[in-house]
Amino acid sequence: MSGQLEDIHAEVLKVQRHVAGFVEANLGALAAVQPGYRASAENLLAYVALRQLELRRLQPKLSELGLTSLGRSEGFVLSSLHELVQRIEDSLARGAPTPAGSPPVPSPGGLRRGEAERLLHEHTESLLGPRPRERHVYIMVTAPDAEPPSEEECAALLEAGMNVLRVNSAHGRPDVWRRTAEVVRRVARRMERPVRVLVDLEGPKIRTTHVSPGPAVLRYRPRKDALGRVVGALRIPLLGASASVPHTPEEAPLPLRVPVGWLDGMRVGDAVQTRDSRQRERRFLITEVGPHLAFAELDSTCYLTPETELVWMRGAEELGRAFPIALPQRPGYVELSVGDRFQLWMEAVEGQPGVREPLDGAAWHVPPRLGLDMPGVTLQLKPGQRVLLDDGKLEAVVEEVAASHATARVVRTFKERVKVRAEKGVNFPDSALRACVLSRKDLEVLPGVLEFADVLGVSFIRTPSDLREAIAAIRAVAGQRMPGIIVKLETAHALQALPGLLLEAMRHSPVGLMIARGDLAVEIGFERLAELQQEIMWFAEAAHLPVVWATQVLDTLARTGIPSRAEITDASMSVQAECVMLNKGAHVVDACRTLDAILRKMEQHQFKKRNLFRPLRISLLMSESPGP
Repeated sequence: MSGQLEDIHAEVLKVQRHVAGFVEANLGALAAVQPGYRASAENLLAYVALRQLELRRLQPKLSELGLTSLGRSEGFVLSSLHELVQRIEDSLARGAPTPAGSPPVPSPGGLRRGEAERLLHEHTESLLGPRPRERHVYIMVTAPDAEPPSEEECAALLEAGMNVLRVNSAHGRPDVWRRTAEVVRRVARRMERPVRVLVDLEGPKIRTTHVSPGPAVLRYRPRKDALGRVVGALRIPLLGASASVPHTPEEAPLPLRVPVGWLDGMRVGDAVQTRDSRQRERRFLITEVGPHLAFAELDSTCYLTPETELVWMRGAEELGRAFPIALPQRPGYVELSVGDRFQLWMEAVEGQPGVREPLDGAAWHVPPRLGLDMPGVTLQLKPGQRVLLDDGKLEAVVEEVAASHATARVVRTFKERVKVRAEKGVNFPDSALRACVLSRKDLEVLPGVLEFADVLGVSFIRTPSDLREAIAAIRAVAGQRMPGIIVKLETAHALQALPGLLLEAMRHSPVGLMIARGDLAVEIGFERLAELQQEIMWFAEAAHLPVVWATQVLDTLARTGIPSRAEITDASMSVQAECVMLNKGAHVVDACRTLDAILRKMEQHQFKKRNLFRPLRISLLMSESPGP
């Protein structure tokens, strides 16, 4: 036993010397951080050094001797190593391992567990407000885009457990954002509940440009049952060419535009007959007539084009012939499948769907083209680099690069054919990219946003210099009203630069991180998301910085009112973060209430990575009940 302990002692001393040496060599990085983060930054350096080593063979040996395996030491690395060395040396001096439960050896340097947890809670409260009632994990809820929530809706969210309201500046209008903040604060004051307002800045975006539109066509499709039988005729308004559309539900069919003279003479029981674009006979039966307006019922699917002739009939009498007026053009798209090659233009040219060879549908007579809208972005593409389109629904690899465009080949799609439309996000996880960290829109809305935002989320930060530039730009406008900052981790480059990003973030106070799991999964691949979100939380805990667990938490519940099994499990795992974000939805209050219940229960069992052992009802050994 003594020989084994001496070997372990030597290994642990190597680890301690490596960590101490790394911290000493990087002490200059501590000078720039805020004084309140100085001890946290030192611990982050120690954790970075610890994770540079292979410790998986050493850790079981330590556990077998009843010693710390360092597996939960993120927030207090130096003191953990010091106490471990002291315990081993005491055991060697006595000839036996230190009994479990003996008092810890005082550490001459480095934070202890209690100090680390205190710093994490202090930094979290500084950023997100007072600790919530009956739990320590905060709940963030995304506000609706079109109109501010009512006071009743805000009260319901606050009662359900909301602590932070998120405004997404990528959608909606500044006046709506301001009124949203005013309403939630007014209600929170009345309810005597603290609330913070986060505004997510849009950041630089690369999106596909407009794609040449498809044919002008109007499709009417009556509702059908599971067997394909029509369960009710479709009610369609008939209007003149320039008449405004009456207020109708969003899912209502578009109006059929006909000559105004028809509307003035139509009677109930008349019909508009046609052979649609598929040469199928269709009949619109007039059921209601008003001034310059009529309604017709259709009981079969119908496709109308500008060449589809309409015939107005009253019984067997023909009263007029005309063609549909002002048919909408279908939004354009580029349809691609695995193996297809397409052009990717580095400028805002119009996208083209391409033309396939008539005798070989797999070959292109005219290749498809996608343009990129990328203001303020400089991109260097090289053959072999990946291109991810529409939230990763399509993955391509660059094959050739020319002055104005690149040629890429599709290697993976989420279904057999993917239709890439305008305004879809494009990611280049392998490419050198430089972008203005605040978009033109961000700079335009920033002065107004700073009047009501407690916290700003900065998007698509890739390097420490990006973060430095973003905070400097915000400070130049904010002056003394400088808000808290949440750094959104959305790119593979940001993960590669994570320690440097954390040190740069700690030059500002208060500050935190958001794991934007949607964009991150697109960049790094879904199979790596679970692993890397854990790594982000470990490094954030080492820096004692709060983490927001974001993207699709209880998303199905928020949208439909019924959760999936998988998202309940995901929500329970979010207890490891300091804040959990919900997106908007018709049932978001239910989602907030459910998340609040899940977090309260899970906090009984877990804090960060550490399992907590409260008494369990199922721990009783029950004998089998006797039969009747």
